[in-house]
Amino acid sequence: MTLRSNLPTEAQRWYLAYTFPKAEKKVQSKLEATGVESYLPLHEVIRTWSDRKKKLIVPLFPNYIFVYTSEQKRHELFAIKAFVKYVSFGGKPAIVNDSIITSLKSILKENAEVSVIENIRVGTFVRITRGPFMGAEGMVINRNGKIRLIVQIDALQRAIAINISTNDVSPLYGDHIISM
Repeated sequence: MTLRSNLPTEAQRWYLAYTFPKAEKKVQSKLEATGVESYLPLHEVIRTWSDRKKKLIVPLFPNYIFVYTSEQKRHELFAIKAFVKYVSFGGKPAIVNDSIITSLKSILKENAEVSVIENIRVGTFVRITRGPFMGAEGMVINRNGKIRLIVQIDALQRAIAINISTNDVSPLYGDHIISM
């Protein structure tokens, strides 16, 4: 992470940028090389495959990186390959409060167990992305706690209900907001 300069500059703010998939670390490196401060919250997860388990350090918010820059410099950053866009609302870029960045850093520094839960509600159509039902599509019919879903899969004119983690599905329609 690049340290903030003490020189007077145009007002700088934290913006939330969207990157190509799995390019967050590359974008962060390129931002640092240009002298732009950024923050990529990372956390440790355990991924399980059929033959092994492995600890990985992955972005807390896949495809997103926080960028501390001025309005003028913000536009120049589109020259970075894999830097897609800024998150915006109503046509204006979303500005992230310093307190949010400070809180994220504090939480992650403590190695607290953190999970990001997609805003998946009952009635949401999802595609299963991992496990024995990978590729199947269904509808969430129940939430079983904070991170478990019951997904109904229609097959052979019968409904199968399975208990599955929110990490193993992706919504089929529309953008869903990441919440903590």
